[in-house]
Amino acid sequence: MALPLILLLIAVLLAVLAGWLFTRGPSTPAEPTGPWRLVWSDEFNGSSLNPSNWVAENSSTYGDGGGAVSCQFDRPENLSVGDGVLKLTAQREASPVRCGANDSRFPAGRSYTSAHISTKGLHEWKYGRFELRAKLPTQAGTSKGMWPAFWLRPTAGGTGEIDVVEAVGSAAGTQESNQVHETLWYDYVHTHPKQARAYTFPSGEPSDGMHTYATDWSPTRISWYVDGRLVFQCTSKTTSWLKSTFDKPFYLRLNLAVGGDWPGDPTAATQFPSSLVVDYVRVYQR
Repeated sequence: MALPLILLLIAVLLAVLAGWLFTRGPSTPAEPTGPWRLVWSDEFNGSSLNPSNWVAENSSTYGDGGGAVSCQFDRPENLSVGDGVLKLTAQREASPVRCGANDSRFPAGRSYTSAHISTKGLHEWKYGRFELRAKLPTQAGTSKGMWPAFWLRPTAGGTGEIDVVEAVGSAAGTQESNQVHETLWYDYVHTHPKQARAYTFPSGEPSDGMHTYATDWSPTRISWYVDGRLVFQCTSKTTSWLKSTFDKPFYLRLNLAVGGDWPGDPTAATQFPSSLVVDYVRVYQR
């Protein structure tokens, strides 16, 4: 074949390719590549909560929106660091405890206390890997009403929530003790249906010792892992609102709620005190 004809065919092919690229519009952002690097962590090796890392709720009714019945306190009975772990501890109080100056739900005081910490106003991230190693207080039969959670909320408020892990306690005869939940929210009025997965441990359960829970968040994909196993994933194809909703900074929340619309209230069989025991919280980025 003559050289001019070959050059002509190449030119035609290049023109066709350029037209195809133009008509398909902007390309999808590439996924981050390369190894993860640790950008923030708390290993809880001290003797108290690090105030440069966390803000602790105190005399707070946070959680009322979900029907929780505990008051969140920053006091040793509910929040402690020692022996290399953080403990968020739920207590059943011998006498009702006042929760702030204006507690319309329980003006005479609350029968349960617990703890809730966050990085709000201190640390925020846009994309990354968020990892928790913890023992959850959701043992079979004696944990009804417990509601531990590790989750992310947008710094500026508004839409979007990533629940790295949630679990609810169980009464005798129920099947929750070997499960954890991973959830993606747009909002709480169901403008878009939440994306959720209940993961059942193949053996053992979240209360039998330390387990690792992680979420990888990128522009087009959010993936959940339990003990290194991929258990759930949302992408731009499965979740049309993913890219627009999570294109902003988020901060961390870590709490142990008592009671609520989902777990129900504790029973006489519920074990107290009951602690969410945390080995570490780590944040990685590429």
